[in-house]
Amino acid sequence: TEAEAPRTLPRDAPPSRVVVGRNPRLAPFSPPQKYSIHRGEVQTVQEFGAFVTLEGIARDGLCHVSQLRRAESGQMLQASQIVKPGDRVWCKVLDISWTKQRFFLSLKYCNQDTGEDLDP
Repeated sequence: TEAEAPRTLPRDAPPSRVVVGRNPRLAPFSPPQKYSIHRGEVQTVQEFGAFVTLEGIARDGLCHVSQLRRAESGQMLQASQIVKPGDRVWCKVLDISWTKQRFFLSLKYCNQDTGEDLDP
């Protein structure tokens, strides 16, 4: 028998419903251990903080701007003044949200030269 040609919708057809499911490209959520220290790389910087990919972890973690560095003389800096995409940093895992499948990081509790935990 002859193969059927693929069906196409006319341009003016109403949009169909889309079923959103689990993204097969994302690895299962397996966050690092809480309070552990990891080496990572800054991926993107936003007003509210930076997203960092930790070595060996399939997802980015968020480092809020308040966790990027220790306060010096009360001056609040923007995240883009502290880190840039591509920066290699040491991060401490502060919290894990299992329901939202996210984890939250801090740079200010890590010595950025040695990776030592400054708040054990």
